[in-house]
Amino acid sequence: MSNPPPHLLAFGFLNAAILGWLAAAAAPILIHLWMKRVRRETPWAAVRFLQAAIKRHSRRLRLQEWLLLAVRTAIILLVVLAASKPVLDTLGGLLGPGVRTHRVLVIDASMSMQRRTADDRSVLAEAKRLAAELVEQSGPGDSLSLLVMADPPSAPIGPPTTDAGAVRRAITAVEPTDAATDLPRTLAQAASVIKAAAASGPAVDRREVVFFSDLSVGSWGGLAAVAERSDPAADPAADPAAAPGLESGPRPATDSGPALADLAELASLSVVDVSKPGAGNTAVLSLRIDSGVATLREALVVRGTVGVFGAAAEARSTRVELTVDGLAVAGREVELSPGKPTQVEFRHKLRRPGWRRLALRLPDDGLAADNTRRLAVRARPFVSVLCVEGARGAARYVSSAMNPAASPDAPIQTRTISDTELPATDLSEYDTVVLCNVAEFSPREAGRLEAYARRGGGLAVFLGDRVRAGRYNAAIAAGAPRGASPFRLVAQGKASPLLPVVLGEAVSSSGGGVDPLGYRHPIVAPFRGRERAGLLTTPVNRYVKLTPRPGASGVQAVIATQGGDPLMMAAPLGRGRVVVVATAASLASVDPATGRPWTAMPAWPSFVPIVREMVRYTSGAATGGEPPTVGQPIAGAVPPGAGRMAGPLAVTRPDDLTEPLALPPGGSGWRYQRTDAAGFYRIAGADDEPAAAEDPDPAGAAAETVVAVNTPPQESDIARVQPGDLPAELSVRRVAWQGAAGGPTLAAPVGVHHALLLAALGLVLLDTALACWFGRGKP
Repeated sequence: MSNPPPHLLAFGFLNAAILGWLAAAAAPILIHLWMKRVRRETPWAAVRFLQAAIKRHSRRLRLQEWLLLAVRTAIILLVVLAASKPVLDTLGGLLGPGVRTHRVLVIDASMSMQRRTADDRSVLAEAKRLAAELVEQSGPGDSLSLLVMADPPSAPIGPPTTDAGAVRRAITAVEPTDAATDLPRTLAQAASVIKAAAASGPAVDRREVVFFSDLSVGSWGGLAAVAERSDPAADPAADPAAAPGLESGPRPATDSGPALADLAELASLSVVDVSKPGAGNTAVLSLRIDSGVATLREALVVRGTVGVFGAAAEARSTRVELTVDGLAVAGREVELSPGKPTQVEFRHKLRRPGWRRLALRLPDDGLAADNTRRLAVRARPFVSVLCVEGARGAARYVSSAMNPAASPDAPIQTRTISDTELPATDLSEYDTVVLCNVAEFSPREAGRLEAYARRGGGLAVFLGDRVRAGRYNAAIAAGAPRGASPFRLVAQGKASPLLPVVLGEAVSSSGGGVDPLGYRHPIVAPFRGRERAGLLTTPVNRYVKLTPRPGASGVQAVIATQGGDPLMMAAPLGRGRVVVVATAASLASVDPATGRPWTAMPAWPSFVPIVREMVRYTSGAATGGEPPTVGQPIAGAVPPGAGRMAGPLAVTRPDDLTEPLALPPGGSGWRYQRTDAAGFYRIAGADDEPAAAEDPDPAGAAAETVVAVNTPPQESDIARVQPGDLPAELSVRRVAWQGAAGGPTLAAPVGVHHALLLAALGLVLLDTALACWFGRGKP
């Protein structure tokens, strides 16, 4: 049998814990009883003359004592009640008829509002029902607006209307989303609606903004942090909004605080807390692959993070499954602890090339949207690397490190060409391009390499004795004009910012080892704890001074000399990555001052693993890291061959709707904004058929792109922000999920603690006056 519908409490306390001090009201009574005199009759002649006077005034004295006792007891009761911050719902009742109100209803449609309890009722459905009942209770002179709190927020009814039926229909049409909430923009939108109504709408006597939300930390944690930081006694380093173990927290509190203060100046603010008690929520929080490019020749290492959250969360065991193209391929039991994410790892060898749809999946619970996390990877037969050498043999060591036996079955396949062949080579066939001791480039060649990297390709540059630093800086390290399209610069043959560094002079060193800089970068992270691999002792006799290019972003030093000069630097470029090595990749580059090779690195034990990690890092740019979350735009390069024979480019959404994609001038890339659902988005020609998963070599797989979009992990923490942690401008009304079957009466809560304190002050003054008056009385 289902539970009865929820009801709003007509009277409540924001600080109910203080009510225990009501027992202090007994203190005046106890003191009165303790001070009460005990008579003992003693016959005395003079007493007989006093008895008559005492009897005449006994009733008046008893009345005075009881009156003072009642006043002093009431003072304590009023002070304790005021400290508990009682609120009283008065909307539509005590305000009385004729009080015209502009009421802005804000319904939280974030992912956490999808949660269901045992009676299969979602929090969002109850929020919509309560909002509709508030519409029913509105007076004939009231006007209404409706906003939806999501990312981004929307305004189904912006300009206020008195048509209650239209508002109810708009409330019914509100759909749940898989997104988080953009609270600063929601507050700003509410303020904009109120200002616009005040400027052009009918005059009103009162303005209100009523939020219907579960007060989850993912949505409201930023405001709780604002309230804590505004408390002088609070620790500024503490952030109660931070959900433990979540990789993505709430939006910055500095954005929400000013927006809330601005809105509070325009209207009274209240939140109807519709959060449901229930079991904890399990969720998949992250999913990624370790290898740079998914190939058919080595197992794919899939890593994920799962957790359980919520005030009622308990340690539990659950099963995690890895699925590929919707089919479960592996699974295991994991132990979950509240607020402590658990790492899980799978190894799976893909059997078919093309785009593969990976997912980690948990059993369904009350919030099913976050039980699956997705990742799209393009499986290739092998990693394809193009080695370009500026002198014969300059790339021999690099090629041998990737495929020592030159086996056709190796996971990395290389092709070596000379720098003169580079202009006629189609770079789109390769995952990474490695340049070894190439002397110089024309601006057009640099532009081709930059366009390749921006589309997701990897580029590694080894320097050497043939490199002309001045030509590099002029052709490929110089900055492009601000705001200019790199693809247009390529077409015009102009210089473009390919490298993230500026090349300086070549200098000699003592040949000491290298500094791994704490193994912070992914290229050298596998060397941590493996000091015998030879990385630290790699001798470097000569290298080119590297400095970050002004304006370049994300530049990181990978390794350095013992003197602190960078030996390897990396940076993102568009969807790709670029790595520059300051020394040579072969023993053929010789220091003219000493006659020694620039470095012995190509013959050192660490060379093979560091080259492989470099290829893994650069070739995995397009698939590295976490996929975007709902509400974030997705973008990429036009898939090769897409739309050439099958019409314009289009995106197929997770709900199977297909929408055309408008390409920017030149058609070099695409961008899609409406990622309002979690799932896989396929970008291809409008009339192209998706490659079949059963096809061992799907035709046209390269002519499409698949992007995974996931739910925001911060929404998985269903813990509720406590009303006392929110700013004072927000009053909170709690929903009682147990009660009679009748409908709730919605009202704007009015704090009465100020009135109670004033009443207590009045009684203190009255007590003083009565005590003085009674003390002057004559017997």
